[in-house]
Amino acid sequence: MRLALLVVFLFAACNIAHAGEPLFGYVYTTDTTPADKWEFEQWITDREGQAGGRFHHVHFNSEVEYGVTDRFQISAYGNFMYDNDSGNSVRGRTEGIEIPFDHDPNTPYTAFRFDGVSFEFLYRFLSPYTDPLGFALYFEPEFSPRDGGFEFRSIFQKNFFDDQLVLALNTWIEFENEDGSNLVGPDDPPADGSPSKATMLEEDLGASYRVTSNWFAGLEFRNHNEYRDWGIKHSDQDHTAFFLGPNIHYAAQKWFFTLSALRQIGAVGFKPGQRAQMQGNLLYGDEHTTWDGIRLKVGFPF
Repeated sequence: MRLALLVVFLFAACNIAHAGEPLFGYVYTTDTTPADKWEFEQWITDREGQAGGRFHHVHFNSEVEYGVTDRFQISAYGNFMYDNDSGNSVRGRTEGIEIPFDHDPNTPYTAFRFDGVSFEFLYRFLSPYTDPLGFALYFEPEFSPRDGGFEFRSIFQKNFFDDQLVLALNTWIEFENEDGSNLVGPDDPPADGSPSKATMLEEDLGASYRVTSNWFAGLEFRNHNEYRDWGIKHSDQDHTAFFLGPNIHYAAQKWFFTLSALRQIGAVGFKPGQRAQMQGNLLYGDEHTTWDGIRLKVGFPF
């Protein structure tokens, strides 16, 4: 257990790595793209598996980053999504995450669609290379035909042993308007697609170790919490869920890739409707998947 905890709290940065490149799939660091430099990244994220049947949700995010200054970075994303589902729910029906409210749950669902645009603004106040602790703030507005929201994130990064080992921790909150799916519980009104307000509160911890000059390996951990409406009162909390998995990162002179895989390891449903969507100690329904998810990032600084 002590060895596992040590690995979770370690993160490495390679000397030839480009500033601003993502060393994790989900956890952000305080590194930014240098002033007047650009970077293109392609993300592919597969949310894989639910209670049964078939469930494949693949997200495609194309990002362009620009360093306004050495401290301030802006980004823009174009987002797309592919769904392929059949009999995925606890009840053995095709229902839940991202499936439109008017889809017949007795038939498979397949779709490819434009999923909106999003923007990122990241400002680093303290650098882990020159200060005792790195600290940055992040803001992301998202605009989508199905849902939209605003995310605020605090980012901490601590380097050890001449930047060989680093701890990265994120705490973030998102206020979201989301369309309803076709999942209807026994006590719910008929699905009509009406949007609902929700608040997401999460803590993410990432760790990696430099195994050779340009290869990294480590772990990422997420604790995701969701609340009804816009607020974080425990009486409005729907659930809490936990995810853990490995990551690898490779950095060459002109390109890089990061691969991360997070598996759901446990959840607690606080509402009867949430508990009804659990199988064992894992939560499905409108919320999560078994692999949540498997993410590849490929980037090209220029």
